[in-house]
Amino acid sequence: MRDEGLAVPFGWLSLSSYQWLDAEPGRLELVPGEWSANAEGAKVTCGPSDRFTSPDGDPVSGTLSQSLNEGESMHFVRHGQTLVELGVRGGRYMIRTREATHPRLTGFLGVPVFDYDPSFVVPGRYTAFPVPKVVPIDTFRPDTTLHTELVGEVEFELDGNTRTLAASQNADGSLSVAFRDGTNGVQTAGWRFVTVQAPDPEGSLTIDFNRTLNFPMAFSPYAVCPAPVPGNRLDVQVRAGELQPQ
Repeated sequence: MRDEGLAVPFGWLSLSSYQWLDAEPGRLELVPGEWSANAEGAKVTCGPSDRFTSPDGDPVSGTLSQSLNEGESMHFVRHGQTLVELGVRGGRYMIRTREATHPRLTGFLGVPVFDYDPSFVVPGRYTAFPVPKVVPIDTFRPDTTLHTELVGEVEFELDGNTRTLAASQNADGSLSVAFRDGTNGVQTAGWRFVTVQAPDPEGSLTIDFNRTLNFPMAFSPYAVCPAPVPGNRLDVQVRAGELQPQ
């Protein structure tokens, strides 16, 4: 299911550019039109010869405008086999182009993984913060800072020592834990994350590091992925879960 989800026509493997929009209308790479953005929203001005369509394939021309909130993205227009995604990151409007025939997509053979290791399935305990903490975090892009909401900490034992990692919460109640470890930059990407099922009423849970996944940045240089908070660093090699794609 993981490989199939990545190999969809306009998924993460299809990204071909990441471009900020300026206040003054101007041209961008890979797509025609005059693009700009300000506090009120983003817009592109195009003519019939630019051959833009809506994401559903209906021809469009003139000036198209759209306003989004921080962190939102949408499929904005298409140009042939190129889908243009509009989004707001770090208070600025950007576009990402997605190519249905990008070589990373057409040549994808699956994500390599470590062999399953039962020693990386560990019991843990969740302690919620009295109030969730919203903290600034770095991202894969040096020009973009985001914020994340941390809801508590997960404590567990690994390699004979007690470890603690801060966690955020998903809509279904599960926890998401982004972390660095000793395999980063050698066998794995710069950081990864593991999803943990919601703890029971006493706070008990199980962390299966064999389910550790890559962020989209492992597959494309045009992703914006939240970095772990500074304390989420394990001084051991977590040889479990997904490896760095080749």
